[in-house]
Amino acid sequence: MGPRKVKKSVVPIPPDLVNLPTIKAKRWLQVDTDTNMTLEGPSFDRQGNLFVTSIRPGCIFKVTPRKQVSRIFERKDIQTNGTAFHKDGRLFVACLTGELIAMNPDGTNVTIMKPTYQSKTISLNDLVFDSKGNLFVTDFTGNVSDPTGGVYHLLSPDFTTVREVLRNLWAANGVSLSPNERVLWVSETLRNTIARVDLLPDGVTPNPRAGVSYVFYSTGGPGGPDSNRVDAEGNLYQAFIFQGRVVILNSRGIPIANVVVPGRDEGKYLRTTNLAIKPGAREGYLCASGEGGAWLYKFEPLANGVKLFSHQ
Repeated sequence: MGPRKVKKSVVPIPPDLVNLPTIKAKRWLQVDTDTNMTLEGPSFDRQGNLFVTSIRPGCIFKVTPRKQVSRIFERKDIQTNGTAFHKDGRLFVACLTGELIAMNPDGTNVTIMKPTYQSKTISLNDLVFDSKGNLFVTDFTGNVSDPTGGVYHLLSPDFTTVREVLRNLWAANGVSLSPNERVLWVSETLRNTIARVDLLPDGVTPNPRAGVSYVFYSTGGPGGPDSNRVDAEGNLYQAFIFQGRVVILNSRGIPIANVVVPGRDEGKYLRTTNLAIKPGAREGYLCASGEGGAWLYKFEPLANGVKLFSHQ
């Protein structure tokens, strides 16, 4: 017998991750047939409806538990990205064009804010509420020669008071809080890294002793780390754009599993940007777009979803 044939992939799993346990995501719902659309920003309301966005065109979809899809918002001049629910029921949307949008879950009563820091417009990529109703947001700007990206803390109720958390980042993208709010996770797409930031008891200030730990460097390509989410046990689920996969890290930042979408080896559905874990349930939903349109894939995470500020 000759040597065993190894299946080739256009986006092979990096050697340091290839032998980890693998969770296979399954098709759940096609949101749109447009192959140019990239789904983003999934989040659940208290009624179990799932909301997702598309950057181009800037729009927001509502998906009911019965898989009924409706478009509740669209503006071609705004690039909608990450979403998060306030516990008062409003949907907040981070926009790469600088807007922070708040609206009712049916798309009515739209309020548009433009937070700035030291007169600089923030290119809002993703966001997460803390337990006090304040927002952590990422600024998707910067590169190796001009690291202008960062993470900011927007104070409620009007989100016009902006505090700097981290600076000098290369396209800060995903942002998540640990269940006890003592760890902030931040991904940098252009640095190909995931940072674990220990916070002081105020829940905002990086611990000056622990500092910022770059716990993971991506060795795969193309693309890089996009958005992320945590589960109730503190594991981090990091999506990788243009790679059709998610890496799961434990609470210390050690890789422990992969999540993959079918067809990735052939180059399909590689735009895996973001995911949501249903609060209080062991259900994960992953945005995957590419050949065949814009899809939601379902997978079983390692633990239940965190009961976020929206569900408290």
